Amino acid sequence: MIWFQLGREYKLSVAEILAVFSYGKTVYLSNDFLILDNISIDEVLEKANNLWWTIKIVEIVDSSVAKEAEWYEWKFKYWISIFWDKKNLKSILVWIKKELKDLWVSSRFINKDFQNLSSAQILWEKLLKSQSDYNIIYNKNNSYFWKTIWIQDIFNYSKRDYEKDRDMQTGMLPPKLCQMMINISGWTTIYDPFVWLGTVLIESILMWNESVYGTDLNEKMVEHTKNNIINFCKKEDIELENFEIIKLNAKFIEESEFFKKWVDSIVTEWYLWEVMTQNNISLDRIDKQKKSLLELYDRFFEWLKKIKYSWNLVICFPFWEMKWKYIYFTEVYDLLKKYCNIESLYPADYTEIQATKAWSLLYKRDKQLVWREIFKLTIK
Repeated sequence: MIWFQLGREYKLSVAEILAVFSYGKTVYLSNDFLILDNISIDEVLEKANNLWWTIKIVEIVDSSVAKEAEWYEWKFKYWISIFWDKKNLKSILVWIKKELKDLWVSSRFINKDFQNLSSAQILWEKLLKSQSDYNIIYNKNNSYFWKTIWIQDIFNYSKRDYEKDRDMQTGMLPPKLCQMMINISGWTTIYDPFVWLGTVLIESILMWNESVYGTDLNEKMVEHTKNNIINFCKKEDIELENFEIIKLNAKFIEESEFFKKWVDSIVTEWYLWEVMTQNNISLDRIDKQKKSLLELYDRFFEWLKKIKYSWNLVICFPFWEMKWKYIYFTEVYDLLKKYCNIESLYPADYTEIQATKAWSLLYKRDKQLVWREIFKLTIK
């Protein structure tokens, strides 16, 4: 069995894991973790770096074969991560310290504020390299002892994000969310009709895609994307088979020759429009943005239906929070019913978790008022 520690938006994490490991059998699911059987460690490690917000991957082991860490300090350091019944973590940490003291061992636990270790702590302490990060998962009926085999490289995500050639006034999709959307799309050759800074395409390249295509109405964003892709490939010593970014309004995508010939998956987030704050958000401003976006969406989907586009689309639409209430883009739902089939983000027989009533999943970040609703679509 393989255990996946899920990210904050756990429903999105689960959707991605099941898309990548479609043959896995669900053993257990909670808001914190997913346990799958029928998959091998080699398969998991081969694909792990392309998972979006899986924080940690561990394998079950017998406590009797736990490897002892080698320490070269006078003070013995230890740590524990507990899942399911977390309320016992503090008492266990303190009990271990007392037991070690009785054995005349000076010790220090590195669990900050009596919490499970974060990805940053595990990477900083090099616990994965020493194969010394272990996890206790238990409830009243069962207990398991697990060894960590992979941890999310949060430092690399940040590095890829901040090294981009960008106008700092420009927002963009987080790299993690891009990876999740690409995985759900069943990616092969990705096209992004609204490239912004090229994040979708760069993450696609990182996932071994050798052909990337994109368009944007804003010439500045086209140049930013070209520079970001060229710099990234040069740094990573990657040679692309096909690479083309052009200025083009998504309403007139039929003018793009490369789209007609090679593209078989669309992954994108169209403009979420202007940044809103608690001081300036209003229903009138939201309605104005909806109207502008609907014109673009309608023309785009109309053309895809006309050419009988048969591949997957994974796309973000905005929704808003105003006075602690969510305002969904319900007008888009009517547009999707007209042109698209909304595909389930989970296997057909999967009952352990549900999407929204619109068959979407939501991505929210603290202190933001414009959020993302994610759909997987095919054209009718």
